[in-house]
Amino acid sequence: MQQSNSSSNLVKKFFKYLIPSVSAMWFFSIYTMVDGIFVGKGVGPLALAAVNLSMPYINTIFAVALLVAVGSSTLITFYFGQDKKEKSNEIFTLNIIILSFLGITISILSVLFLEKIALFLGATPETLPYVKDYLKIIIIFSTFFMVAYSLEVLVKADGFPIYSIIFVTIAAFTNIVLDYIFVIRLNYGVKGAAIATGMSQFISCIAFLLHFIIGKSNLKFTKLKLNFSYMKNIFIIGFPESLTELSAGFTTFVFNFAILKYIGPYGIAAFGVIMYINNLVLMTMIGINQGMQPLISYYNGKGDDKNISKLLSLSLKTSVGFAILFFVSSQLFTQELVSLFIEPSNIEAFQISLEGLKIFSFGFLVCGFNIIFSGYFTALKETNKATTISMLRGYILISLSLFVLPMLLDDFGIWVSPFIYEIVTLGITLTIYFKSRLVVQKTSSSSLVSSSRS
Repeated sequence: MQQSNSSSNLVKKFFKYLIPSVSAMWFFSIYTMVDGIFVGKGVGPLALAAVNLSMPYINTIFAVALLVAVGSSTLITFYFGQDKKEKSNEIFTLNIIILSFLGITISILSVLFLEKIALFLGATPETLPYVKDYLKIIIIFSTFFMVAYSLEVLVKADGFPIYSIIFVTIAAFTNIVLDYIFVIRLNYGVKGAAIATGMSQFISCIAFLLHFIIGKSNLKFTKLKLNFSYMKNIFIIGFPESLTELSAGFTTFVFNFAILKYIGPYGIAAFGVIMYINNLVLMTMIGINQGMQPLISYYNGKGDDKNISKLLSLSLKTSVGFAILFFVSSQLFTQELVSLFIEPSNIEAFQISLEGLKIFSFGFLVCGFNIIFSGYFTALKETNKATTISMLRGYILISLSLFVLPMLLDDFGIWVSPFIYEIVTLGITLTIYFKSRLVVQKTSSSSLVSSSRS
């Protein structure tokens, strides 16, 4: 009975972290989706293509934020598990200092090389003005993007997961209202969409900071100590999850070039629609991951392997449920989803989106497994394994798939590639996992034999 209660408490604790985490990730996705809807409906397909071309930049600044946030969160919760609160506060303070410095530096460099960045992202003569207008404003708000995203992760490590959804919801509604005002009413075009997104992130950042400064937070700012050991561990631990976040931008980047080569400019607008939906799927899986990680890190600090295994199982089952939901929705409501972004009167872009989404969505069924396992190894501080999984699914195999499959299968090869590279990655991921379990079991058996002899 006690065991049953313990298991029930763990499930409740898991969902206490899961629901705010996934909800917050949905609202992060809504920021860009709402921009896409307003730009696609209010300006047109070329402007929508320009926003899609800008997405890798936004994914990059989020990836930098996650690099620092996940490393910090893992160490903070690990030290909470060991009742070393002063170390947790030092890491929390260091997290904000690092991100503020990186955000300002990235913003300055991005402004100086704005046109080169736009061209590198794949801007064409038709889309270049739109891309520059959108990025110019996003760059100004980059530091707020990064700090807000990081604090959304750390507020869960602090033990207040519900605050993540409250503050992010406020920001999301701000974004929607400002999008309507700037894009539709004032006709500011892509500039208006960028202002709306930037202001929503600014509000989110201020709300999170107020929680840690004047709220009932467990984490508090403390006198800064430049501990290079902490900094090194933060970057090493956060690297795999940063790769996972950055992979969304890299995916957009390599798909854009493949689509320009095999389909053309309207294919970019169509892919923009697919990527908004894909980002919602990825953010959901990352949300499950982030709900799981603080708990696994905490129990790792306590050396509780049994609860760690239960949390992994719960996370995988949850990811399967969401994967099926997204896949079925994409198959049954394809026209409704595409028409949110593109008018059916834009026949070419609309038809490409319909065909592409139906095939692309098969990848939704598999991606969650790889993201969860990568997060699992990160939470255990087994960063080499996590990095291997992130590199395979997010970079190496996607590049190979988009190089080979379109040559063999034309357009179909582009859209089916996510399913192929996710399946191959999953095979390698499961091999890594079961090998690591065998090592743990052998180590435990050896320990038992040694203790019984003594």
